[in-house]
Amino acid sequence: MKLKNILIASSIFSVLAGPMAFALSDSDIAEIMKTANKAEIDAGKMAKSKASNSQVKDFAKMMVDAHEENMKDGKKIEKKEKIKSETTDTSKDLKSSTKDQLAELKKKKGSDFDKAYIDNQVAMHQQLLNDLDNKFIPAATNPEFKTYLQNTREHVQKHLSKAQEIQSTMTK
Repeated sequence: MKLKNILIASSIFSVLAGPMAFALSDSDIAEIMKTANKAEIDAGKMAKSKASNSQVKDFAKMMVDAHEENMKDGKKIEKKEKIKSETTDTSKDLKSSTKDQLAELKKKKGSDFDKAYIDNQVAMHQQLLNDLDNKFIPAATNPEFKTYLQNTREHVQKHLSKAQEIQSTMTK
């Protein structure tokens, strides 16, 4: 079961993990970030209501709050810097993968849900951290947008560490 959960989470960002055949623009990255934030908010809202573990519920609340704030910050910078997010095949694939992940999570209950949610959070945050470091931040051309991505990276690292901490307390 654990392998399946990790595979589901890994598939969410797998479209980002491989080498990209095109250069990412700020518009492309902005849409990917919106999609990632939306996925985190949706999963967090589900976890707030379905989780049985208080640490998982608290983490889910933190995810919803943090990703709503990050989405607002991104929109402000896009508006100010005239960056128009554009839907690409990558963002479409990411949206589809996150929809599949939520459907799988919805089927789970109790501690199985808690474990699946946290395993997915660890995998997703690790992949997003890698993408920020290796793809998004290096590709960003607008200085303010790049700063937004660097600030986002700090939060993603904190979220990953917290998810790993919770994961380590759960039974295997």
